[in-house]
Amino acid sequence: MAIPARTAPAETGTYSPRRRFHSHPEIIPSANRNRVHSGHDFNSVRDFDHARELFDQMLRAQPLPSILQFTKLLSKIVKMKHYGAAVCLFKEMRNRGISVDSYALTILTDALCLTNQADCGFSVLGLFFKCGIEVSVVTFNTLIKGLCLNDRIVEAIELFKKLVREEVCQVDNFTYAILMNGLCKMIERGVSPGISIYNSLIQGLCNFCRWKEATKLINEMVGHNVYPDVLTFTILVDAFCKEGRLKDAEAIIQIMIQRNTYPDVITYNTLIEGYCLLGQMDDAQRTLGQMVENGVRPNVMNYNTLINGYCKRKVMDKAMHLFNEMPQKGLYPNTVTYTTVLQGLFLVGRCDAALNLFQDMQLSGHAPKFHTYCVLLTGLCDNGHIEEAMSVYSMLRSNGNGSHVFGSIMIDGLCKMGLLSIARGVLSNLIFKDQYLNVRAYTAMINGLCREGLVHEALDLLRRMGETDCLPDSFTYNVILKEFVRMRKIHEANMLLDEMSSKCISPDNHTLTLMNELLAFGTGNEPVPKVIRKFAANVLI
Repeated sequence: MAIPARTAPAETGTYSPRRRFHSHPEIIPSANRNRVHSGHDFNSVRDFDHARELFDQMLRAQPLPSILQFTKLLSKIVKMKHYGAAVCLFKEMRNRGISVDSYALTILTDALCLTNQADCGFSVLGLFFKCGIEVSVVTFNTLIKGLCLNDRIVEAIELFKKLVREEVCQVDNFTYAILMNGLCKMIERGVSPGISIYNSLIQGLCNFCRWKEATKLINEMVGHNVYPDVLTFTILVDAFCKEGRLKDAEAIIQIMIQRNTYPDVITYNTLIEGYCLLGQMDDAQRTLGQMVENGVRPNVMNYNTLINGYCKRKVMDKAMHLFNEMPQKGLYPNTVTYTTVLQGLFLVGRCDAALNLFQDMQLSGHAPKFHTYCVLLTGLCDNGHIEEAMSVYSMLRSNGNGSHVFGSIMIDGLCKMGLLSIARGVLSNLIFKDQYLNVRAYTAMINGLCREGLVHEALDLLRRMGETDCLPDSFTYNVILKEFVRMRKIHEANMLLDEMSSKCISPDNHTLTLMNELLAFGTGNEPVPKVIRKFAANVLI
């Protein structure tokens, strides 16, 4: 697909009247909801009848209590083991139009899993995506636990492997505790786990630098006559590389050779990638030669890793040398290779060379993938080629390809260039055509508005996010909070923090830094410690 000829930007800066921004919106209109209904003592709920009566009272209340109050009650009902009732009440909430959050959806998932409906629990993931809510490790842990409770340990392991392999989320100690418990039950029943299950758990333990437990598991594995294979050793090499312990990683390879378990292209590639991550490109190149000496023929993946390492370091002459060398070695660049070089060329500002490479890629029969277009749009925007970027975006939009993601990139790029009117037009067009908008698109626009000092319009857009079932996250709030802190608008900042806690949006490190700056202003800033206690209470629910 060729880049269309240069054209003037197709988007205008007009919004439809029903979506127009308003100045000076009422800040935190929902902040009082939690206070009005904060008197419920859910710990005093005696039985399900009492809980149902309280639920009905909450539904009749005006205004409706916050989702936090409903989820506290649902959590109590699940703890009372009325799982089916909790599912029914959740459906009733949705029928009443009550917006849900990650916590509420996780409770629903737990209730379904506890009624031996783990498959239905997985269907809740669709609600997460529909509402634009990020699926946390807590939810995935709930699903893994549900599978283990239903004696579906192999499926639990497969889900775990997917989370780690595709970096869907950062697994935690609870994930391993659940899996280890399920594994122990297998062994107690006389079922010996295969090497793949052990490898998955070893990989997870290594990712958390839990070396002693990983070593113990390897010994236990050998005790059950299951011996390490190439993948087991490769996992250890990968773990050491990520820790920056490259000498230990090379030592593992030597141990492999001594045990006649020879490293393959993936093992060597892991070591090459480790050196690239540290910027030690000479050692990475040496490892490529070492694998050839040991009789392992490099493949496209190895070259892609090296090329990516040079591109990240902006050493494009060596990256291009490897790129041109591939056909001489009987290897031919694939879409990943082209996309990697494309990103590198944009990174050093060589836009003409990047566009020529993009054309060559298509002529060689490699159709650009989704990520390729993301790189293309981002590169053009970052280098100020807005007209070309808008032309590509218009072409992609007409084909119906990932409009919301590409739209997010365009909004971000336009805002960085100060072209707010065009960015508004892109956003308005997406909303008008009922395109699913993710948090990134809204946050990019909010960030652009704040950068231009239009904080009240940014707040207005924050309010409108709920209308499209796409809820803001901590990063979205941080953008506006940062502006309030910069302007020393302490009252508004405190109210925004209070809204975050009311919606059970957990603060991240950036939020905590901004809160610390608010405290540093002094002037008896009492609300901040109160909000900190609210955040802590949300975690402990």
